[in-house]
Amino acid sequence: MGAAEIIPEIQLRLEQVEAQTGMKKSYIYREMARGNFPLAHKVGSGTRWYQSDVQRWIAAQSAAPRWEPGRAGVAANSDGSGLQTVTERSPAAQP
Repeated sequence: MGAAEIIPEIQLRLEQVEAQTGMKKSYIYREMARGNFPLAHKVGSGTRWYQSDVQRWIAAQSAAPRWEPGRAGVAANSDGSGLQTVTERSPAAQP
């Protein structure tokens, strides 16, 4: 083969995915079911993830906004202020 040689994709076992992401099995499978984590592939009787998929997921998580102590539980408003305005209470919420 020449310069255009095909390099096989590296496939990771669950333990390797856990080590690379810092996440445990239950979280990985839950996020896979939600569509928020790369899908696993069956290889024989085992389950594998493509390393490139896992690395892209890690990179996407690193690019996500970080939590800040002063903004705990505050969702962004459409004006970008990060503050929510409560204009009225719903009937069920009134005493």
